[in-house]
Amino acid sequence: MKKIIIILGFIFAFILTSEYQALAGGPLVVKGAMPITYGTRPFLYRYDKGTLGMFSNQEAIDIIEPLYMNWQAVPTGEIKFQRDNPGSLDFDVTASNFNSILNSPDLLGYTPVIFDNDGKLLDAFLGNGAGSSVLGLSGPVTVNSGPLVNQIAESQAIFNGRFVNGINSPSDPESSVDSLKGTIIHETGHGIGLDHTQINLEAIKPGATQAIRDAVPLMFPVAVNDLFIIRRDDASAVSFLYPNISELTKFGKIEGRVLRQDGKTPVQGANIIAKNINDPKLEAISCVSDFLTDGTGSFTLFAVPPGTYTIEIEPVDLSFTGGSGVGPYTTSTTDKSFQNPVPKGFYIGPNKSIVTDESKALRVTVAAGQTVSNVDIIGSTTVSGSSSSTSSSGSTSISEQEPNNTVAQAQLITLPTTISGSVSSTDTGEVELASETGSMVIISDLFKFTLSQRTSLSALLHTESDLETNDLDLVLLNGDASKIIDSSSQTGNVDELISLTLNPGSYIVGVGAFMGSSSYKLEISTTSSNGSPTLTLTGSDTLVIKPGAMNQATLTATAQDFMSVTTCMVFSSNTTLVKLKPKTFTLSSNGKKGIRVKVPKLAALDLISKGSSKVVTVNVTCQNGASHEIDLTITPNVDSVINRKARWSIINKK
Repeated sequence: MKKIIIILGFIFAFILTSEYQALAGGPLVVKGAMPITYGTRPFLYRYDKGTLGMFSNQEAIDIIEPLYMNWQAVPTGEIKFQRDNPGSLDFDVTASNFNSILNSPDLLGYTPVIFDNDGKLLDAFLGNGAGSSVLGLSGPVTVNSGPLVNQIAESQAIFNGRFVNGINSPSDPESSVDSLKGTIIHETGHGIGLDHTQINLEAIKPGATQAIRDAVPLMFPVAVNDLFIIRRDDASAVSFLYPNISELTKFGKIEGRVLRQDGKTPVQGANIIAKNINDPKLEAISCVSDFLTDGTGSFTLFAVPPGTYTIEIEPVDLSFTGGSGVGPYTTSTTDKSFQNPVPKGFYIGPNKSIVTDESKALRVTVAAGQTVSNVDIIGSTTVSGSSSSTSSSGSTSISEQEPNNTVAQAQLITLPTTISGSVSSTDTGEVELASETGSMVIISDLFKFTLSQRTSLSALLHTESDLETNDLDLVLLNGDASKIIDSSSQTGNVDELISLTLNPGSYIVGVGAFMGSSSYKLEISTTSSNGSPTLTLTGSDTLVIKPGAMNQATLTATAQDFMSVTTCMVFSSNTTLVKLKPKTFTLSSNGKKGIRVKVPKLAALDLISKGSSKVVTVNVTCQNGASHEIDLTITPNVDSVINRKARWSIINKK
């Protein structure tokens, strides 16, 4: 028998800024197309004997017990929580003695709920720094043989008292008690086998209202509020894993598949949401297609209250990967959820392409005890319900063909496509880029394509190397490579992404090695955007601040396909660090507006004295639904700008 432990933790620094990430409603562990749960066995637990920050052992227990009961109180579920006998461990688990509990080679027979009083245990268990960043963690323990092979055998849970010790200083920040409660009940969800969920995704966007943030489910992958409320989607997920059959007769189900344009190929890893037309924010239930990993593209929306619903699909957000993934196909940005991802759209009937116009969505009525089946969705878009459509499927896989290092020799490609290639910093090429800080890169692999209509394009570059020194960059150029449309140049061997809407015309996408060499995969997907209003923010991605300087930058908002004059609003993720002007303005089609981003004197001096950098997200959202955002690094350190390879410009094209 081998123990397999899945640990998912909450990072404190992200909680404070409403940006931490975690996994979609549904099963966290699947084996043989079957969700893994405790079955009819209770969640049996014992408490640590230690203290939790400013809380005594009994006070900590008194905080946790009602939260367990919240999960147990879901009427359509039958998960049971039971304190073991004895109800506590024999000792206080600390950094010096945790191995017998947390690293035991054998099952304990119960879930240990550990109180790390000061973060030192987490440092020892996860590595230095964990104790000052992780608020709590939990996950199920499974085994690969024996009678419990198809069940969760037990779980593990650790909660950090460092952030509830009554001290609030830069070196020892404090979390709210409600944040602690939210962490406990969320992590307990993972402990009983629940994955994360993606509903009300706009809650993580700059400018989101607190009402939207408060409407996200408990298992949402980003902390955006201090609530600890089990929402409809959470109840549906726990009821799927632990169904109360008698209560479920009062509810219905929606079942179907998500398929590609051919109506046969399953889509693995798209997010499906049913929303009640009377309360679409709170009465919403989600599932990821092919959530049981059986290769069918199927989904089940479970424990659906009687009512009328619209059904929509959307791609999983690119930031929700790894330990922050939504569903079974999000281990990295090259996993199936992000390969030729579906566009966002609405279901209009069985085996029909989705539409972008919500008013054309089919209204599906669900009655008590009814299963609405054969909801088969074609995951390609019919724009505004018209007969013309652009498929996000049908992607071809091709190999890079040398030579392709000049504009004249750029490899001609047809979209969508996935290109396998390799590149080195020693390669030669016609297109050479430089940043204002002196960094240089040669774009030695060029691929040319032509668009016949306005198109939303996503280009994802995956570096197939584990070495940080193999650093590739991605750039989008106009047809003769005289202008940079967009670029992505993160530091290290991380994925690079360009995502924007393009007008008809010819374009070149290029790959270059800033350092080292590596093979790569470049996936380029497209969806039609005819008639949809779009907004593009452009400008420098770095502002170097200095004492006595103006310390300001200008961004440009450009409108396309605006049908009428529309009011737009400007938001910042950090209103103390940057001031924006104007905060509201109007735009008409093809209009432009400059936005001044200024760092106040005191904020600039504070960053300069600390020698630190901050990333601020600036978002513009218009009343017609168009929006865009851009990240701006505020830094006093020129070296950090060089390291980030700040925005490229073309310096040589032989």
